[in-house]
Parts: sequence; C-alpha cells; structure tokens
Amino acid sequence: MYNNNAMKYDAETTLVYLICVIFAGYGIQSVLIGDTFRLVAVLLPSVILTLIPVIAEKRLQIRFPAGVKSLVALALLLHVAGGISRFYWIFAPVYDKLAHVVSAAAVVMLVFVLFIILDYYNHRVNTPVMFVAIIVISVFFMLAWEVGEFYIDVLVRTSYNNGPLDTLLDLVSDMIGLIIGLLLIRHHTGSLSENESLNVILFERHLSE
Repeated sequence: MYNNNAMKYDAETTLVYLICVIFAGYGIQSVLIGDTFRLVAVLLPSVILTLIPVIAEKRLQIRFPAGVKSLVALALLLHVAGGISRFYWIFAPVYDKLAHVVSAAAVVMLVFVLFIILDYYNHRVNTPVMFVAIIVISVFFMLAWEVGEFYIDVLVRTSYNNGPLDTLLDLVSDMIGLIIGLLLIRHHTGSLSENESLNVILFERHLSE
C-alpha cells in the first residue's frame, strides 16, 4: 500500500520539476515583452515557493501528503501564466475562477500540514476541531486575497477585481476549492489506524518506506 503512495509522491515531484521548466519559459516571455514587474514580483517568488516543499522533503526526510506539492505548484503556475500571458483577461472570467479553485485547495492542504507539524510537537487537536480550524483559517486567507486584489488594482492599475459580482464568484470558486481540499484531508485522516497520530502522515511513513 505504501509503495503506491510512494509512486504518487514521485509523480508529484516530477510534475513540480515540469512546472519549473514551464516557469523558465514564462521567464523568457516576460523578458521579451518587457514585463519585468511580474518577472521579479510574481514569477521568481513562485519558483521558490514551488521548490520549497521538494527541498524540505529531501532535507528533512519527510513526505508531504499527496496533493500538497502538486496543488501548490499548479496554483502558482496558473497565477504566473494568468498574468504574463494575460490569461486572466483573455479567458475571463473562467480562468480566474479555475485559479481560485486550485489556490483554495492548495491553501487548505498547507493549513493541514501545519496541524500535522503541531501534532508532531505534541500540540494535538482532535479531528473535528481541526477541520473547523482549517475552514476558519482558509476562509480568512480567501477573504484577505480578495482585499489584496482590490489594493493591487489600485496600486499598479491592473484589473484583477471587477466588482461585487466578480468577488462573489471568486468566493464561490474558493468554496469549491475548500471542499476539494477537505475531501483530500478526509482521505488522509481516514487512512490512519485508531492508534496512529496525525504526524505519521508526514514523518513515520516515510521512514518505513
């Protein structure tokens, strides 16, 4: 059973590397079109954030739950491509809503990892409370992003936010991503035996490979 999980993790790492290659292509494109702002402020941080989980796995001898690395990388790729290739506007509003779904699911999974780490350091939270906390924290980030979109538009004269209806659809998309993330978490927690701690997902199973 664990070998199947290991194959999934390997596939996720391969996907991350492939996305980094695509990032390189967008780096070239951003230079050619003179979009140095997105190159420095969006693309380069996205590459770093995409590689952090892979580096952490190798350095700390851990394995992130399936879905974490791929969702984070895909969310960042959608954001980079949406800005540099103008997909946010060419394929509006569908592209933006897809990006929100993937990003929301990625945020949920990252918050889940935080609770796994807390569990490892003996700050255990029972499962129902953890799910509620994940929802609250994730929704906070989603609302903060909407506020951020508004102020980005004001500061750099972009058009990420197109009014109340756009915000409402963003939040609906976020809720879809939230549900997807929660289902993934339910899958991971459901795979634990009665006596296994949550941190087994991140640490001990890797050591037993």
